[in-house]
Amino acid sequence: MTASARARAQRPRITTFRAGLILIAASVLAFYIAFGGGFPWESSYELRAVVASGNELHSRTPVRIAGVDVGRVAEVKRGPGGTAIVTLALDDSALPIHSDATLKVRPRIFLEGNFFVDLQPGSPAAPTVDSGHMIPISQTATPVQLDQVLSSLQRSTRDNLTTLVHELATALEKGGAQALRRSLSQWSPAFTQGAIAAEAVRGRNLHDLSGFIADAERTTRALSSRGTQLADLVSGLDLTVEALDSRRSQLEASMPELAGVVREAGPAFVALNGLFPTARAFVREVRPGLRAAPATLRLANPLLAQLQGLLAPAELPALIRVGDPAIRSLARLQPHLRDLMTQLYPVTECARRIVVPTLKTPINDPPLSTGDPIYAELLHGWVGLASAYQNFTGDGHAVRYHAGFGDQTLTTGQVAGLSEPLVGLTQEPLLGSRPKNPGQLPPTRSDQACMAQRPPNLNAATGPAEKTQALP
Repeated sequence: MTASARARAQRPRITTFRAGLILIAASVLAFYIAFGGGFPWESSYELRAVVASGNELHSRTPVRIAGVDVGRVAEVKRGPGGTAIVTLALDDSALPIHSDATLKVRPRIFLEGNFFVDLQPGSPAAPTVDSGHMIPISQTATPVQLDQVLSSLQRSTRDNLTTLVHELATALEKGGAQALRRSLSQWSPAFTQGAIAAEAVRGRNLHDLSGFIADAERTTRALSSRGTQLADLVSGLDLTVEALDSRRSQLEASMPELAGVVREAGPAFVALNGLFPTARAFVREVRPGLRAAPATLRLANPLLAQLQGLLAPAELPALIRVGDPAIRSLARLQPHLRDLMTQLYPVTECARRIVVPTLKTPINDPPLSTGDPIYAELLHGWVGLASAYQNFTGDGHAVRYHAGFGDQTLTTGQVAGLSEPLVGLTQEPLLGSRPKNPGQLPPTRSDQACMAQRPPNLNAATGPAEKTQALP
């Protein structure tokens, strides 16, 4: 016997007990993996979702993104109401998952059988979510099963469908098919106008669509809060339909006249289409007024309350008796008032367009600028003039004297209304003159009314100093 053979003979064989333990451990591991267990090195990322029904899902149902397996269904349990909560165990290849992720349960091909979970991880702009995130039911969908379709087709529904098909066949046999064929030539313009209308629904300005959706939401909420009135409306509509059915012969007689109405409607719609741009411009202009209308109406409520009391039966006759002579006098003055208003109109318009805006404009004259409008500076000046006038006339307690000293002699030259020029002394030479002499009169036209003139320019420019001259 060789040395290797002796070594194999001396090596201890595995015992029956150890072999049984190994077999039991291998069986447990196989059953664990077969019935949904995972390996320790697999990803532990879990994503939960609320679905309308979990009947189509079970453990080991694959989860796919763009047709590629990225995980499986780990657990399906009952959710709130009639919903189900599905827990998905995802691989690292499925990450990241965003907050707007969607989930759909789709049927697999015939050879695969059952269903799979189609997961859309969401848009990159949305924030990512951590493990354990719950996808709401608004972002999930389940397939419609054949039994659900059949359960909707009850006997009453099938009878209504049969009646609808029979009535449609009768309508087509009694001239409906020929009328439909004649209407085919009108389909192209109808589809064109429909496309234009669909384009208009998208809106012309920013947030038009979002505003429409918000208004539709408020309308829907208002309808939902008035379930009883809505039920009455449906009942009234049913009565209207029954009344029309009882007057079938009269309705059939009115149908030929409908063609004339349609012919007249074409030009009317063309005129309305031409009116829409003006209507849109009007709506844009009236929106600020409508926004301010509630506050204005609230301010007008006290006045309306007073007017309501004034129009009471006890007050109105007395008011009419007192006001009747004045109204008669105003009626006699009406022609004269028209002439007066005609003469006052240019004055008031001049004041509104030229005088008032000019008086409200500050004068920019640094470093002497005050920032106050002209009318305020005029009022400030009157206070100083009144004080100086009081002292100058001797009515006050002091008398002012003005004197100038310096080697620079200034003179204004010949001034209209004075026999001699004004003369002054200063120690410093003149640096400039403001306002600068423009050399021409302001652009005022004597052939136009004041309200048509250009407002004066108050921004005075600085020019060179006037030429000084020595006194003889």
